Amino acid sequence: MSQTKINDSTWRYIDSLKGYMTPEAYLSAALLTDEVMHSAKDKSSSSLYTRLLQCADKAGVANPFPNEGVFYDFYRLVSEGGKFNWGQLLKLTMEYIRIPVLPKALVTLMMEAFRKKRGTVMITEAEKFAAYLSGIIEEHPDSKFLLTTQDQDYQKVLEKMCDGYKNVSVTLTNIYHYEFINKRFDLILSNPIFGGRDLVDDSHFICRETDFVALENLSLHLNTGGLLEIVLPARISFAAGKAADLRQFIQSNYSIRELSELPEGTFNRTNIKTYLLKVENTRPSEDEDIDIKRYSAGDRKNRREQLSSLNVEDDTFVMLPELEEQGNWSVDRIFAKQDEDFVAFQNSATRKELLKNVAEVFRGKAVRGKDPDGNVGVVNISNIEAFDIDYDGLDKISLDDRKIATYILEDGDILLPARGTAIRTAVFHKQPYTCIASSNLIVIRPNSELLDSTYLKIFIDSPIGKKLVTGTQQGLSTMNISYKDLGDIEIPLPPLEKQQRIAKTYLEELKNYQETVRNAERRWESVLKKVQQF
Repeated sequence: MSQTKINDSTWRYIDSLKGYMTPEAYLSAALLTDEVMHSAKDKSSSSLYTRLLQCADKAGVANPFPNEGVFYDFYRLVSEGGKFNWGQLLKLTMEYIRIPVLPKALVTLMMEAFRKKRGTVMITEAEKFAAYLSGIIEEHPDSKFLLTTQDQDYQKVLEKMCDGYKNVSVTLTNIYHYEFINKRFDLILSNPIFGGRDLVDDSHFICRETDFVALENLSLHLNTGGLLEIVLPARISFAAGKAADLRQFIQSNYSIRELSELPEGTFNRTNIKTYLLKVENTRPSEDEDIDIKRYSAGDRKNRREQLSSLNVEDDTFVMLPELEEQGNWSVDRIFAKQDEDFVAFQNSATRKELLKNVAEVFRGKAVRGKDPDGNVGVVNISNIEAFDIDYDGLDKISLDDRKIATYILEDGDILLPARGTAIRTAVFHKQPYTCIASSNLIVIRPNSELLDSTYLKIFIDSPIGKKLVTGTQQGLSTMNISYKDLGDIEIPLPPLEKQQRIAKTYLEELKNYQETVRNAERRWESVLKKVQQF
C-alpha cells in the first residue's frame, strides 16, 4: 500500500488556515483555491479574490476566507508549495473535526478480502479510507470501484483523487437510506457512523442506529458470494431487543466468516470498543467454521500512539449452532468458554444455577450533590476496598427513605463496580444509618436460603468468576457491565451448609492474614525507626 505520511506542504496549508476559519471549512477553502488557480487568468490580488467569490457563488457555498488578504496569502502559499495532496488533506481535515478515520493497519487487514478476485467493489463513506485509496485502487486494477460519500466537498475531493483511474467512480449517496443504490457488489468495505445519537427514521430497518442500519442495508447489496467487511461497535455483539433481532437476521440469511475484536484505541479520539465483522452472501451452514479473533495493537506503547500493526492475540472458531446457543456474538464469552478454567468449571459435578435465579441483581441509584450532615450514606466505587467497604469515607446525602426504598442496602448485599478497570467485590454490612449504592455499582442480593453472600464473593473473586463476569461486559474499552447480563452467568451452587463452611474458612484465614500483615507492618515500622537514627 502506498506511503501515507503527511507531507510538509499539507501541514503548512492547514496551519495557515488556522485562526481564520473552522476546520470544517478547510476543504472548501482548498477546493475553491484550486478552482481559482486553474481558471483565473488575471493573477492580481483583487482579480483572484473576485474569481474566488464567483466560484463560491457558482458552487452554492459560503466563502470561507474572511477577507482578500487571507485568501491571497493562502493562494501564494499553495502556488509556491505545489498542488494539493487531496488524500492527505482529507485525512488531516477529518482528524481535526474528530471524524474517526481508519488506521493503515486496519485497512491492510481489510485488504485480505482481495485474496479472492473481486470484480466489483464498493467503499462506503470513502473519505474515511482517503489516505489509502490510491494504493488500494492501484494494487487492484482489475476491480471496478464505486466510492460513496454523503458530503459534496468530500465528493469533489474524491473525484480529484481518482481523476485518471478508469476503474473508479464516485457517487453522492446515503448508505443509511433504503435502496440508496440499485447495484450489488462482490465486496463492500464500510466503517459506518457509530457512537452518535442520531437515529435513522426509516421503517424498513430492524434497528434505527446508524451502524446497525449500515450492516443490514449493505448486506442487501451483496452479489451471491459477495463479502461485506464492516467495522462496528461492540454493542452489535451483546445488545438486546432489536439488535438481537438484527443478529438473528444476519446469521439466518448470511454466512458469518469472521468476528474479530479490535484493540483498544483502534480509532483516535474514541474509546468505543470495536469489532470487524465479515459477512458473506451465501446460505449459512451449520458445518462451516466462523473465525473468532482478538487482535492486539502490536508494539504500540500506549493508546495515544498511532496504531501501526494488528497482531492476532487469540484465535479460535465456532460453528453456527454454538453461536446461536450462546445467544450473542461476544468474543470475550466465546474465548472464555474455551478457556481451560471454564471447561473445568463446566465439567465439574457441582450443581450450577443462573445468578438471577438465586439472587436479585440491580443497579445502584444515581444521586447528585453531597451533604456532610445527610442521613443517607452512598457507597461509591472508591469505597470498595480489597476485602471490605470503607464506611468512614462514604459520601452523605439528605433524602427521605421512602424515595429510595427500593435502593436501600441490606446486610449481606454484594457490591461490585459496573464500570472501571478492575473487578473487586465487597459484602455490605448493615450500618447505624441508611445506605444506598451509587449508579456506578451493581448490587447482588442473594436469596439467603439458597446462597451465602461470602461464598458468592469468593466465587466472583476467583479466576473463573472474573472471567465469567468480564465475559458480560459491554462495548467500551473500559469495563462496563450490564446488571441484566450479569444475572445470566452460571454460579456453582453446592448445598448451603457447604457454602457456609467455605465462607467460614475464608473469613477465619482472612482474619489471620490481616493480623499477620498488621504485625509485619508494625515490626517493619519499628525496624525503620531504629535504623534511620542518624
